[in-house]
Amino acid sequence: MREDKTSHLVFGRECGECTACCVVLLIDDENFKKPADQVCSNLMEQGGCKIYTTRPSVCQEWYCAWRFMEQLDETWRPDRSGVLLRSDENGIIFQPIRDPKTVLTTERAIELIGGGVAQGIPMSMSIPTKEGFRSFGLSLNDYLEEAVQSRNLVTIQEKMIELIAYSEAQNTAMIPILEG
Repeated sequence: MREDKTSHLVFGRECGECTACCVVLLIDDENFKKPADQVCSNLMEQGGCKIYTTRPSVCQEWYCAWRFMEQLDETWRPDRSGVLLRSDENGIIFQPIRDPKTVLTTERAIELIGGGVAQGIPMSMSIPTKEGFRSFGLSLNDYLEEAVQSRNLVTIQEKMIELIAYSEAQNTAMIPILEG
């Protein structure tokens, strides 16, 4: 492994102008705190980080799935696709950074979500609710299995729109104000 612990990343794939993680991620570090889904105070207007060399460990060590999933092409970079893809021990999480009904129902998104569901890979989405409130997380596999088996794009898209509308209507906890 390279000294910088990035050997799992796709060679030559860089964040470029994408700053989605500077908005989406929760940072609750000893020296710096930022609520989820709010622009980091250190994000410069022209891009880049004011505290890059001393940024919190989560900023140094966290990478979206586009950076390490080789099968995702350039169109899946979060600022291009409108979706921040994350992975955890429970599978792949689709977190829209633009209108969920638009970005999660494209043919490209349905192909990725449906392929994961068909293969039994846990797929979920994290959908914004009201401003200032946490997103609503929903596991997709059970809800989409029948639609995916139909292999009909429109059927899967309609089910996704239904699931997004359901998620958007949920009451979630307020995003806490972090004192730091």
